[in-house]
Amino acid sequence: MNTRRLFCLALLLSLFLAPVAGAQSGEAPPSETPTAAGKLKESMLLPGVSLAEGVSEITGVAISPLLGMTTMGAWTYFKTEASQRHRLPWYCHPWVWSVGLSLLGVCFLKDFLGAAAPALVKKPLDFAELFEDKASALVASVGFVPLVALAMAQIEKWQAPVPMQALEGLAGGGPILATAPLPLASLIDFSVHTPWISIPVAIAGFAVVWLSSHALNVLIALSPFGVVDAGLKLTKLGLIALVAGSTMLHPYAGAAVSGVLILIGLLLAGWSFRLTLFGTLMGADFLLNKRATSTDLEDGVKGFLARRTAGVPVRTMARPKQDTAGQTVLSYRPWLFLPEKHLALPQENLVLRRGIVHPSLVHREGVEGAETSRSALILLPRYRSLEETIARRFGCQDVVDGTLLKGLKAIRQWLVGVLSLGQERLALRA
Repeated sequence: MNTRRLFCLALLLSLFLAPVAGAQSGEAPPSETPTAAGKLKESMLLPGVSLAEGVSEITGVAISPLLGMTTMGAWTYFKTEASQRHRLPWYCHPWVWSVGLSLLGVCFLKDFLGAAAPALVKKPLDFAELFEDKASALVASVGFVPLVALAMAQIEKWQAPVPMQALEGLAGGGPILATAPLPLASLIDFSVHTPWISIPVAIAGFAVVWLSSHALNVLIALSPFGVVDAGLKLTKLGLIALVAGSTMLHPYAGAAVSGVLILIGLLLAGWSFRLTLFGTLMGADFLLNKRATSTDLEDGVKGFLARRTAGVPVRTMARPKQDTAGQTVLSYRPWLFLPEKHLALPQENLVLRRGIVHPSLVHREGVEGAETSRSALILLPRYRSLEETIARRFGCQDVVDGTLLKGLKAIRQWLVGVLSLGQERLALRA
């Protein structure tokens, strides 16, 4: 958003709040300057400008809540006159955006220095950034999006009924050409000016864009390759630059780009939600080093589908359970709150595979000596010490090691053998 329109937006908010403050304190509101009148007159000629800019602001902040709120807060603070800064919202205060800048600096150092660091050092920091993005999104959805929605409603409402006499007074007595309201403005007038509609709609638009953007953070945390991490980071920055650049060209262009991103977010909402839930639970177990006990298995075992099964999408959260006939089934709830459904899990050749990060239920296929395994359910890392108990509970035929775990065990055995042989030779020489 360019400097002129950001300044105009902040100034119009101040103009709207000034009569209210003056009426409460008994003081007369300050008079308008010719510059402010000129900016106001220009915005009158394009109805819906503030609405378009607000949509762009919400979309940009949804892509990266911490970066968006910090940038908007600092930009608005420095472009607002010192006498009006006390009227700015909370995210424009220096202590807020200075903390945000500090956190962004830490994230930058993590990405810059972590490129040369091993995955065991960088990945915990990536998971920590994952939860920081969730916290920032929660703060933005509660403290930023409703303020922008209310500001859009108040500005449009204040601009619409301005009489010709008031416009002439603001312009110093000069004539101003008035335009009739557009049909689109009359159609959206009710929804925009009704907070019970505008605020939920704004939060919903913020949520779908944030889900798709947050899915990139999950992929960054799960990816073992630094090149992929850098590419996904650049993708997020590119989306923010696209929204900001199009808004600088024209507010309507920014709103159009934001509308396309919101539509894409709606189409990817299911995939993004499942990936977000998967990354959240896996990251929480990984960072907090959670360990389940045998008594925790009474409530079931949590996992995620490793592949699309019987029309159920991949990474759907499911729980293995025993039905009335004693067969193992997977129970799941679409979107976590819809009615529970069940998915049959074949018992033949079902084994439990240990892993470095997490165990999983797999189907073993093929003849002996040429067997292949297909993962059916990815279990959470908290069950890494309960593989045998889970296998007995759900009728698994065997407990086997994963490929990477087998390789690590082979390397350890080789090192133990080499070291023990060296110690024997030293003993013989002695």
